[in-house]
Amino acid sequence: MANGTVPATPVTPAAAAAQEPPRPKEGFRSPRENLSFTDRVFLAIENPVLRRELLTALRSNKSFVLQFLYLAILGVIVYMAWPQGVTAIKSELARKLFHIFGQSQLVLLSIMSPAFSASAMTIEKERRCIDLLLTSPIPARTILMGKYMSSVVYLILLILSTAPIIGVVMWMPGTGYEEIASLYVLLISVAASFGMIGLTCSVFFHRSQTSLTVTYMIVLPLAMILFVWAFFHDGFFTPGVAVWPAGGLIALAVILYRHCMKRIREPFDPVFKAAEEEDVATQTGLVLVRDRFPDNLLAPANANQLLPDRVNPMYQKEIRSEIFGRGTLFLRLIIQISMFLSVVFLTFLFLGMEFIFVDFLVIFTMLVAPAFACNTFTQERERGTLDLLLTTLIKPSQIVIGKFLSCLRLSIFLTGLVGVTLCFYLFINAGNDTFTARAMYLAIYFAILLLTIIFETALAMFFSLLLTSTVRSMITTYAAVLILFAAPVAANQLLRVFTGRDLSEFTLFMATSPFQAVHSVVVAGARDGGMVWPFYLGFCALFSLLAMAFVFTRFERRSLRMSNTK
Repeated sequence: MANGTVPATPVTPAAAAAQEPPRPKEGFRSPRENLSFTDRVFLAIENPVLRRELLTALRSNKSFVLQFLYLAILGVIVYMAWPQGVTAIKSELARKLFHIFGQSQLVLLSIMSPAFSASAMTIEKERRCIDLLLTSPIPARTILMGKYMSSVVYLILLILSTAPIIGVVMWMPGTGYEEIASLYVLLISVAASFGMIGLTCSVFFHRSQTSLTVTYMIVLPLAMILFVWAFFHDGFFTPGVAVWPAGGLIALAVILYRHCMKRIREPFDPVFKAAEEEDVATQTGLVLVRDRFPDNLLAPANANQLLPDRVNPMYQKEIRSEIFGRGTLFLRLIIQISMFLSVVFLTFLFLGMEFIFVDFLVIFTMLVAPAFACNTFTQERERGTLDLLLTTLIKPSQIVIGKFLSCLRLSIFLTGLVGVTLCFYLFINAGNDTFTARAMYLAIYFAILLLTIIFETALAMFFSLLLTSTVRSMITTYAAVLILFAAPVAANQLLRVFTGRDLSEFTLFMATSPFQAVHSVVVAGARDGGMVWPFYLGFCALFSLLAMAFVFTRFERRSLRMSNTK
């Protein structure tokens, strides 16, 4: 050439394929995983990941507080259910007490298991340490087993720490050593299986918030099946019956472990690219498209023009970017799982027990609403953008209102998508109610669901402002919601079984539970107490106002401090 340059030689596809480095064959094991038997035994005993995780967890104050609360709750339940007087020698009441003790542990384990395992790997991804961890000399199998055992070992310690309580229960006739042994085997299998479900979600998802929500959506239905089975089957904790759910749960844990091992050997996409959001062409089943109804109610289409005047920019930013920034896979899983469960619970609507279907909708709001609101402020802190947000021209009130309304919109849309079938209640006359009465009952049910979502969103934003991390905010919110909603129901059932009384005279105590409120709407469901739903609606409205007033005040003060330091 005139300028002295040499033309590039065209590369044929065959030559390009020859220049590529050889890809590892399927089933290829890296040299660090071709370890001798002695090395494998040493890594199993002296697992560095397990050692580090246990030292970090067991030295924190959180582990001691959780153990105290776990034993305190079980102790209170046994104390409330303890037979009085000479009836303590009856084996029937002793067996009831033993079953309540086992059922209570099933509920507590289903609540606590996701909190320990659902963020095991997502924390490494959010800190962008996953590549460093997987490229270290530690084999992938050791990393996965260390993360798994660090979450399960603490749960097993909690289970074994209840031995003094079960020793008191054994003092009463009616329970044997075989039942107690089968109970602990079943509880350990539940902890192992639920912990593996959380770890699987943590491996496949990229954010702790997403992983924790999906884990609860899988674990809670399984726990409900076990609880109902134990409630209606008197010999559920006997060795002949307990071996079947225990074996099934262990088999599930083994299958999920193999899938986790396959996934962890594959490269992980960066978290900030929202790897959960898939391309529409690769999605199977439900597909979310922004420009189509009703998907545009979930998240509007991307705007090609500037925002008009008098529009809250924070609200527009949240509904257009943050919602889908969590990933379409997360939203699709929530919609598909909830729609499948709604078909199961919809049968109660045609059986004249519509309050059970409303209870399912309340449980759905308990899972969804805190998941989308618990990171409103902690996410800004973790990104280091909270102070930067306060220095913009956006008013603090606009920031709070925009985040609140965006979370509220998403939760109402998802709940309405599942609960729209409740309108069939107007045309189903299982009793002697008129159409007007059913319309009034339906309006009350929708009011309970709406105020429940508002209450849960306000509570999650309250904890998100107080706490410093999203995981802590989510766990604290879920714990507070569960205590407020489920404690009156549990206390009412215990008193009814063992004393023959209920909490109908303590209407204000039951006013914190939407389940009690739902069951008090119709006369057929008011057997659990008086007219609770007006007090519940008042409680939700008052607490939501107080919580949001605190958020407004606290955020305004932070903004003023930022402006004074300039």
